[in-house]
Amino acid sequence: MILKRLYELAEREKLLDDLAFEALPMPIVVKVGVGGTYLGIEERREESPAAVGQRPSKPKRGPGKEMAVPKPHGNTANAGFSRYFADTLPRVLPVNDEAKSVASRRTFWKQMEEAAAASGDPALLAVSEFGQALMRNEKLAERLRTDVAALNPGPGDRCTFAWSADEGLTILERPKVQDWWRKFYSNFNQERQAHGPRGICQITGILGPVATVHATRIQSIPNGLSSGVSLVSNDKQAFESYGLDGAANAAIGYRAAEGYTRAIQALVRERFSRSKIVSGGDVFLFWSQKQSGADDLLACLEGTDPAIVAKLFESSENGSEANAPAEDTFFCLVLSASGARAVVRDYLERPISEVKENLRRWFSDLRITSPLGNEICNIYPLWQLALATALDKDSVSPTTPPQLLATAIRGTRPGDNILAACVRRLQAEGTRGFTSVRIGLVKLILLRKGITMSDVVMESGSPAYVCGRLMAVFERAQWGALGDVNANVVDKFYSTASTAPGLILPRLFKSAQQHISKLENDKPGMAVNIKKDLEDLSCQVREFPQLLGLDQQGEFALGFYHQRAEYRRQGAASRERREEQERVR
Repeated sequence: MILKRLYELAEREKLLDDLAFEALPMPIVVKVGVGGTYLGIEERREESPAAVGQRPSKPKRGPGKEMAVPKPHGNTANAGFSRYFADTLPRVLPVNDEAKSVASRRTFWKQMEEAAAASGDPALLAVSEFGQALMRNEKLAERLRTDVAALNPGPGDRCTFAWSADEGLTILERPKVQDWWRKFYSNFNQERQAHGPRGICQITGILGPVATVHATRIQSIPNGLSSGVSLVSNDKQAFESYGLDGAANAAIGYRAAEGYTRAIQALVRERFSRSKIVSGGDVFLFWSQKQSGADDLLACLEGTDPAIVAKLFESSENGSEANAPAEDTFFCLVLSASGARAVVRDYLERPISEVKENLRRWFSDLRITSPLGNEICNIYPLWQLALATALDKDSVSPTTPPQLLATAIRGTRPGDNILAACVRRLQAEGTRGFTSVRIGLVKLILLRKGITMSDVVMESGSPAYVCGRLMAVFERAQWGALGDVNANVVDKFYSTASTAPGLILPRLFKSAQQHISKLENDKPGMAVNIKKDLEDLSCQVREFPQLLGLDQQGEFALGFYHQRAEYRRQGAASRERREEQERVR
C-alpha cells in the first residue's frame, strides 16, 4: 500500500515524464575553456534553513542547485562504476588515491570520451580533452586538488562541468547532450529489461519486466549514507527465492520502482510544498490525495503558527469540516535509516477531515495553564513534545517521535512508556522539570485514559491529585519562611512523595507546622492562607495512599503543578492590585 500511494503521487506530479534523468543537487562546477583548458572551479549552493527544533549558531550550506542528472546505467555500488557527465568528486577528480575511486575515475573519463566522439558535441569534446590533460599533467591535478580543498566539500558532493562558450550553463543543460543521453539510456533500458525476469508488478498489476535493482537512491534520510539509501534491496542469496535475483523478489516493475523512489525524494526535498518534519533520527513525510490539503496539518504539527491551530478550532465550531470532500486523503510516512537501508517507522492514511478533527482534539487535550498561571498553553511542536520525555535531544527514544505523531493524527493515546518517561524526568529534575509542555503531555495521556483532568487547579480530585497539591503547599510554606534554599522540600522529597505519599507527607506536615509558626510572626496573612489550604486539602483525603501506580503518579504531578501555578497567579494578581492602589493614591 505504501509503495502504491507513492507511485500514484509520482504519476500525479509527472515525476516519471523523463526517466533518463533524476533531480539531484549539483554543488560544484568545474569550468573548462576551448581545448580543454582549466578555468577554475566554483561552488553553486545556497544557505540552508535549519531543521525544525534546531538553532544553529550560523547558517548551514545548502546541498547545491538541483539539476537533471543522468540516471545510473547500472548498480552504483559496483566497483569502478560512474555516472555519465556528473558524479561524486572522488569518481570524477583526482582528490584521493583509493582504489575504488581510481577505478571509477577511469570509467568516468572513458565514458566522457565515448560520449564526446558519438555525439560530436563541442562542450563534451572540450571536457574530454580536459580529462586527458588531467591524467597526464600532475601539476594540473595538484592545482585542482588545492582548489577543491579550498571549497571544503562534503563527502557526497557531486560535480559536473561548464564550457566557457555556454556562459555558465553546465553540460547537463545542453539540449544536444540531453538528447544523446535519452537515446543511450533508452537503448540500455530496453536491453536490460529484455534479458531480465518478468512478472506481475505488485504496484501496477501489469505483467512485464521486474527490476532486479531499484537504482534511484533516496538521499537526506537521517543516519543514512550520504550517497543515499534503498527502501527495497536484496544483497544476499539467503534473501532470494523462486530463482529470482536481487530486488526481483519484490516483484516491482521498472517504472513503478522509479516512481516510488522519486516520490519519496521529492517529498524529502519539498518540491511540491512543505512536506516534511525532521525530528531526531526520523523524517516525517506528508502528502494528500489532491495537490493541496496537507500544508496546514504540517504547520499544526510543527507548532510554529498559532493561527493555523486557531483555524482548526474555528472550523470545528462552524461545521466547515463536515463539508470537506470525503475522497481527499492524508498520508504520512515516517522514515529513518540504518547504513544503506531505509527503515519504515510508521505509515498511515486517513481522510483529511478526520485528521483535522483528531488534531483539534490533540491541541485541546494538551491545554494546560502556564507555570505562572497567567495563560493557557497548548501549542507545542512535535520535537518539543518528544524532548519532554528525556533529559536532552540525544536521549530521546527513536520510537517516541513517530509514536507521538501517530497518536496526534489517529486520535489515539500515547503508550504508557511516554507517561513513564515524563514521570521519571519530573522525579529526577525536581522543580526544574515542571514545564508546561511536559505536564500538558501528562494531562493528555490521563485524559485519554478516561481520567478527568482540568486545564487549571481543580477544587477536588483523586487522592493522588490532592497529595500533589499538598506538596506544593509544603513548598510554599518553606519558601515563605526561609526564602530560597539550596535544596528545597521538592528537590529532596518529590520523588518519594510521588510514589509513596503515605511515607513522606506526614513528615512534611510536621516541617510545615514549624514554617507556619515562623510565618505567623513575619507574615501572618500568608500563614493564615497556608493553614486554610492545608485544612481544605486534608479534608479531601481520609488516608494518604501508601503506593501510587503510574497513572496516579501522573495525577500527583498535575496536582503539584496546578497548585504551584495557582499560587504564582495569585501572587501576580496581588502585585497588580497593590500597584493599582499606589497609582490611585
